[in-house]
Parts: sequence; C-alpha cells; structure tokens
Amino acid sequence: EHWVLGFKEITAPTNERTFISAIFPIAAFGNKIPLLRSTEGARQEYLLCANFNSVIFDFLTRQKIQGQTLNLFIVEQLPVILPAAYESRRFGRKTPAQIVKDAVLELTYTAHDMAPFATDLGFIDKAGKTKPPFKWDEKRRSLLRAKLDAVFFHLYGVTDRDDVRYIYSTFPIVERTETESHGRYLSRDLALAWISALEAGDTDAAISL
Repeated sequence: EHWVLGFKEITAPTNERTFISAIFPIAAFGNKIPLLRSTEGARQEYLLCANFNSVIFDFLTRQKIQGQTLNLFIVEQLPVILPAAYESRRFGRKTPAQIVKDAVLELTYTAHDMAPFATDLGFIDKAGKTKPPFKWDEKRRSLLRAKLDAVFFHLYGVTDRDDVRYIYSTFPIVERTETESHGRYLSRDLALAWISALEAGDTDAAISL
C-alpha cells in the first residue's frame, strides 16, 4: 500500500468543520490521526473520504459529538453511505461512484507524493505512466467540493431546498467567512446549484455564481 485514509481525531462541534478526513501518502502516523483501511475487495476508501468530508455528514456528526475527541466508537455509529448505493442510481450518464472518484482524484492528487493514489485510480497515460498532478485552483476546488456535497445530499435523500439551507445554517463560521470573502454563502449556493444540475442529469454543468 502507498496511501491511506485518515481523519483528525481532535475536534469540536463548534469548529468550522467537525469531521476532517484526507487521503495521505504512506508515512508514520500518531494516534491523533486514526487510519481506516479496507479489508476486502478493491480499494474504495476514496468514497469514504468524500462521504466523511461532505457537509451533510458533518451535520450528522455534530449530533453525536459532545467533547473534543472523535473516538472510534463514535465513528462506528455514524451513518455512512454503503458502497452499493454509489452504483444504484444515475445522474445523467454517470453514477455517483464515477462522479465521486473523479472529484476526489482531482482534489487529492495535487502533489507528486500522491502519484500512487492517482495510479490506483487509473489516472495514467497510454504508456502506463501516471499523469502529472492537478494544479491547485481555489475556484475549481470550491466547485468540486460543492458538487460532492450535492451528490451526498442526494444519496442521503435530502434535496428539499429549505432543508439544505437549514443544514448549511448550522455552520455559522463558514457562513461568516464566505460572506466576508465572497459577498454570499458561496458553498451553500454552489451546492444548491449542483443539486439542481444533478437532478437534470447534467454532471458537467458550467456553474458560475
């Protein structure tokens, strides 16, 4: 193995975000970044990584957290999307699995030390060589994160606009920061736009707010 999935154990329901997860190059880790590994079948931890970092999952996590430690016994109780659900529906021509895989690849593979991850996800050229990392682009990354949030709102069955707005309203630090920087609650508005685009089957919509 050349990459692993981990999450930040120290947290609080009053933080900007409560559950922070990432895919890392293989290294030595302390006990404050617990690692989660697949024990069978093809490696699909990238699906779990996207699930963990979605706004709706963070909202659900906050209902369980009372202290500052995200213990494994709490993580085990959190409602994650089962792997089969990613293939059980389509948005246009793409399954949620395809959308999530492409987005996580681009969000994660921004440095050469993550090349093994990109290789495992099939991001190679005709000669079998791993393609170069993606350029870090804040605007593009905001769009991709919002797209993933929209996918998971659909997978959790929460697509009523008022419900989505309410969930975003429970992240006041994010709302304040984005309103100051962009003049609007950007991540919420992008996610709402993506929810509509996915409902219409347009997985490659040109969204600009």
